[in-house]
Amino acid sequence: MIEKTIIKLKMENALNEAFDAPALKKLALAAVNYQAEKSEFLFGRLTLLHYDMFLERSKEIDSAAAAMEFLILAGDILDDLVDQDGGEYPWNKIESPLSLNIAIGLLLLGQKIITDLPVDDIRKAKAQSYISSRLFQSLNGQQMDLTHDIKTEADYIEMVKQKSGSLVVMACLIGAALAGAKQNTSIIENYANHIGIAAQIDNDIDALYRWDEKNDIKAKKKSLPILYMLASKRDNLLKQYFSNHIDYNELYAQKEKVIQQMEQEGAFYYAKVISQIYKEKALQEIEKLDVDDRYKSALKTFIL
Repeated sequence: MIEKTIIKLKMENALNEAFDAPALKKLALAAVNYQAEKSEFLFGRLTLLHYDMFLERSKEIDSAAAAMEFLILAGDILDDLVDQDGGEYPWNKIESPLSLNIAIGLLLLGQKIITDLPVDDIRKAKAQSYISSRLFQSLNGQQMDLTHDIKTEADYIEMVKQKSGSLVVMACLIGAALAGAKQNTSIIENYANHIGIAAQIDNDIDALYRWDEKNDIKAKKKSLPILYMLASKRDNLLKQYFSNHIDYNELYAQKEKVIQQMEQEGAFYYAKVISQIYKEKALQEIEKLDVDDRYKSALKTFIL
């Protein structure tokens, strides 16, 4: 994919220019390489697509996509540090202070790239306002998740909207802002939130199958499948764990049975249905865009 290759090259060049400390640069480059292997740089590509919707592409704008991916990568590192997740991520193989240093460096670098873009100052200021406002939203959502403020499905959707939807909104609106778009922004925010919510639900389902890499159950995070099981009229292992009748080791020893109970109760199916509902909502909003149909078609490919 040409766009992915260009974004990765821009990220590598920016890191080489910005990071002087050899160890920091090496580890940051390793994180970028890992991200390139495991993802399709969806956030950066969304930024490019939303620029293209309203203005002819310029080479300089490729740097904005790199900036977006730096912000997302920094968030991923911070998220793993907070959640104490395992996995094969390069940043999980080093001491936490250095991982934190990398994350802070990437956050600063992403914002610096936007500041240095050869774009009208008014457009850059708008893009920067989206960065700060949406990162704050994501932080608030992360806090809701950490402090176990999720008691209902409505609580969960609001948390996910802030934690994940805000980042998709940020990627889309940055591209539109840098292109000088003054219309369609409310529509963009609506479908971007829906895309982010659906993606997070799918990620939460996946995390429940990967106990060895994710601490979600150990931390007693309440995703949709978990909420479904806690609301069940039948007794189940997750109910026993969340009510402190069994500890985590007892639960983990029966993880296959836990997954089986969730499948039999329909918890995963229910979560997948809710995810699909938000994908359909996103598709409906996309149709409202006042842009060429080829951009609508391209945008729909991001809804998996």
